[in-house]
Amino acid sequence: MNIYKSIILVGAVTLASAAVADTTDDLIALDKQWGEAGGPAGFVSEDVMGIGPNGIVGFSDLVADAEAAGDMEESYVVSGYKITFLNDDIAVMVHSAAGSDPHSSLHVFQKQGDTWLVVANASVPTGQ
Repeated sequence: MNIYKSIILVGAVTLASAAVADTTDDLIALDKQWGEAGGPAGFVSEDVMGIGPNGIVGFSDLVADAEAAGDMEESYVVSGYKITFLNDDIAVMVHSAAGSDPHSSLHVFQKQGDTWLVVANASVPTGQ
């Protein structure tokens, strides 16, 4: 491999790494916005599939859970974000949340047009 090909390859890898880092930051920000919004609209696909503490859930269940929780005057405190990209349009995220509803979550994000939406979700309460 000549020096020019090596420079191009290093540049392409650097740009790809920067794009993944930017997207990772965007997905973390999106998750935090969802946690503080009090509902799934705008963050979760309406055909989402999920698992919660009481079984299989869909979009209407997530809406009902958010409405039952009401307007909580509490910060959404999250830690342990890990994100893996399956391809340019699908990412898997896990994290833990503290507060009055301590839980661990797994979200599958899919890019739909210019928007990332959660298309699969699992959440389990964490021990006190």
